[in-house]
Amino acid sequence: MTTLAVPGARLTYDVTGSGPVLLLIPGGAADSTMFAAIGPLLAEDHTVVTFDPRGISRSPLDGAPGDDTLREHADDVHRLLAEVGDGPADVFANSGGAITMLEYVVRHSGQVRTVVLHEPPVSRYLGPAVLDGPDIPAIYREHGVGAAIAAFSAMGGFDISPPADPTPEELAQMKVMEGNFAYFFGHLMAAIGAYDPDLDALRAVRTRLVVGVGEKAAGLPAHEAGLGLAADLGLTAEPFPGDHGGFLAEPAAFAARLREVLEGR
Repeated sequence: MTTLAVPGARLTYDVTGSGPVLLLIPGGAADSTMFAAIGPLLAEDHTVVTFDPRGISRSPLDGAPGDDTLREHADDVHRLLAEVGDGPADVFANSGGAITMLEYVVRHSGQVRTVVLHEPPVSRYLGPAVLDGPDIPAIYREHGVGAAIAAFSAMGGFDISPPADPTPEELAQMKVMEGNFAYFFGHLMAAIGAYDPDLDALRAVRTRLVVGVGEKAAGLPAHEAGLGLAADLGLTAEPFPGDHGGFLAEPAAFAARLREVLEGR
């Protein structure tokens, strides 16, 4: 575990393995523990870097969040890669983390060879069920984290229910996640929702873009958004095992598929 001071925050990150750098970026309120199962598998032939984005878990803000949340997150990736890498890296980014990387590749060049964007929830492709659905940040402000989590789960087709009989460790993690969701609903979700990609700029970037979708997530909003973005970029969406978080449920199969994609297969 290492800490990197960045403007307005302190990022905590971990590095394991050896070989080409592979940065894993979680989405939404998630932190680096999302990659606990798949990280060691990828570290067999990569230098795997995981981190908690600013405002999440071990990466506290120094004060109030800034006015341009996505730019801050994208610039954090730039600073982190400059700190840990000595050449172009590969990146796997899930969900809202993939939105960060869409902002990143337009703002920065030369650090990333391939970025795999797994089910990026780009608003223009999410469909009426989401676009005409509840205002979840408003639900958070008016009714609190629990109500916002329930609405978010229903909207996205996710299961974020807590354990039925949590252990002390799980209770501690639930407390951390409550703080993460407060930052997500209070600041990050609105920034992700307002993001509208510059398709011409994305088509022109030097970084190789790959859009991934979960084989078991067909019909869900983020899956459909991935298909829409891939089509508009002139790409074929690449299938990955499992659903929106397939790297959690099927880490071995997911790691094998990610290797194939990074190798261009």
